[in-house]
Amino acid sequence: MDQPSLEYFIEIARQLNISKAAESLHISQQSLSAYIQKLERHYGVMLLVRKPKLKLTPAGERILLAAEEIERIYQELAQDMSSLENNADIRVSLGIFEPLVSLVMQNLPIIEIGRRYPNVSFHIETGFNLEILERLSRNELDFAIAGFTGVEDSIREQLEVVPLSQDEDCIIITEEVMRLYFADEYDQYVEKFQKGVDILELSHVPIVMHPMESGVSKKIRKYFMDHHRTFKVFGEGPSQDVVNSMVLRNKAFGMCNGTASRLLLERTDKKVHVFPLEKPKLKREIVLVYPKKKKRNSFLEEIAGMIAGNWPKSMKAPSFDADGRKEE
Repeated sequence: MDQPSLEYFIEIARQLNISKAAESLHISQQSLSAYIQKLERHYGVMLLVRKPKLKLTPAGERILLAAEEIERIYQELAQDMSSLENNADIRVSLGIFEPLVSLVMQNLPIIEIGRRYPNVSFHIETGFNLEILERLSRNELDFAIAGFTGVEDSIREQLEVVPLSQDEDCIIITEEVMRLYFADEYDQYVEKFQKGVDILELSHVPIVMHPMESGVSKKIRKYFMDHHRTFKVFGEGPSQDVVNSMVLRNKAFGMCNGTASRLLLERTDKKVHVFPLEKPKLKREIVLVYPKKKKRNSFLEEIAGMIAGNWPKSMKAPSFDADGRKEE
């Protein structure tokens, strides 16, 4: 038996009234009842409870979810094909994890995408991971580039996750702040920290952190709590640029991923130490994510592939000698 269309079933589920659904679909009640029977025979389950009041069975609710998803895919496909056919403007919504904004904009292959799809434009929105994922689930974004210290299985079940790179967080601190808080032991600690920093050793130095919602901040706070230690928070920076600005003004030390530390050093003449963070070890996975339901949208999938293909694969923090010179 050919699989019956699910279009009528959506209307029945919306109305939960056979006569109203038949009227809305411009068919007879008899035809609609026959359709329901055919659908139930095809799947081998009851989809509706008729008495005392029409309602969906658990199987019917599952069929409705699938039917609505199929309907949405067809609608999106029709819109995409119409836009491509008529060369109309297509807006792609891209969400970016706030601390990664500078990195993403540096590596977004705008020119290549523009050549392939000249009618595509990007609408950029920023936020933190949880907010971005919620907006993806509501289909308010097409893609997102996020930074995770780990992607939960529940998230992976809903999203297509394209790994871009892994990055390790490190410590950034100016020479002036190091000399202020380590005084006569400056040289000793610089040499020691080049091999890796236990962040507990900096508990007496003010830190500028990303907001509490960020995964890295949560892990840092938990690490101090687990060791029954406190730390001095100078302030919270909503983006890596704000964190860097506070660090460069000799206000505090900060956290930075390897790539961002390279950008920081390229843009300042100030002597800044970049030390690997040994404890807690934080590896940040940078990923491109989009709802699995959009996977079959070919032009969106191709754009995702172009972004992933252009992303730098090696993003480790630079290393320095005892005089602060970057080692090749």
